[in-house]
Amino acid sequence: MDTDRPPDMQWVVDRARILDLTARYNRAYDNGDPDTFASLFTADAVMAIEGGPIFVGRDALRGMCPDGPAAIRHVTVDAVITVDGDRATQEVTLLVVGRPSGDRRGSKVQNSGRYVDDLVRTDGGWRFTRRQVAMDGGL
Repeated sequence: MDTDRPPDMQWVVDRARILDLTARYNRAYDNGDPDTFASLFTADAVMAIEGGPIFVGRDALRGMCPDGPAAIRHVTVDAVITVDGDRATQEVTLLVVGRPSGDRRGSKVQNSGRYVDDLVRTDGGWRFTRRQVAMDGGL
């Protein structure tokens, strides 16, 4: 989108749907729902963790998601989204927050990083085609 002119209604709708996709990604991982998690990507999508593994395709993506609640919560903020027809990019900051367990009280930010995403509009809505994450300070 041209940043010198105000957004049109389609841009606003696309942005809202991409933010929703990102929130569903966070919740699917954090709740340990591998099938929903994998469905948020195209069939041939790539998830690359800087300094770590690369996952290609829904089966691999399903395998990277915990099967049951994770010990963390993903919080994503300050998304910068560019929409160009049926394609989009997103850069969003990630905060990894530890969930309290046992007698431990309170949540603490454990790490931060940045996602850089390529997305495509499909018949089922927006999906990630490539998601790259770089954690501040590495893995």
